[in-house]
Amino acid sequence: MLIKHNSQIADEFSKIMLTAFYDNSVTHREGWHRSDAISCPIKAYWRLTGEVPIDLGPEDCGILLLGELCHIALHKFFDAQEKHYDLGGIAITVDAIFKGVFPIETKSTRKAIYRKEDLPNDWLEQLAIAMAVINVNTGYIMVMNIITFALNVWEITMSTDELMMFGNSCQFQAFSIGEAI
Repeated sequence: MLIKHNSQIADEFSKIMLTAFYDNSVTHREGWHRSDAISCPIKAYWRLTGEVPIDLGPEDCGILLLGELCHIALHKFFDAQEKHYDLGGIAITVDAIFKGVFPIETKSTRKAIYRKEDLPNDWLEQLAIAMAVINVNTGYIMVMNIITFALNVWEITMSTDELMMFGNSCQFQAFSIGEAI
C-alpha cells in the first residue's frame, strides 16, 4: 500500500468547495444584501460589479465549512431558519427565529468571546438590522466556539430609535455604494 500526501489534489478539492461556496453565497446573490451595507464598502462594490474576484485558498476551506456546519446544526431546532425580509430593496436574511418573533444571528468563531466587549461590531449591526426589519426590540447572538465547543448567547435589547438608526444606516450605506457603482 502506498500512502502519500497530495497537496495539489488538496488544493483542487479546496477550490471545488470554495468555488461552490462562493457561487452560492456571493456570486449568484442578486441585488442588495444586509452584508453589503455592513462590510467594507469596497468589498460590496467588488461583489456587485464583479471587478475583483475574491481570493480564497485551501486554508479558508475548513473555516468556511465548519462555519456552515455550525449554522446548519444550530438553526435546525428553531421556529424558522433563514427567513427572508426586505428593507427598502435590501435583502435581509435572518439566521433563525426564536418564539416566532425574536431574530437570532448565529456565529461560529475560533475567538474567545466571553464578554460583551468582545462581540464584533458587525455582528451587532447584523442583528440590529434584523431587529429593525422585524420591528422587535430584542434579539439574540448565538456564538459557537469551534475550538472549545462553548456555546454563548447574548441578548441584545434596543430602543425603537436605535432600531430606526440601524435600519436607516443600512439603507444609506447601500445607496452610497449604488451611487459609486
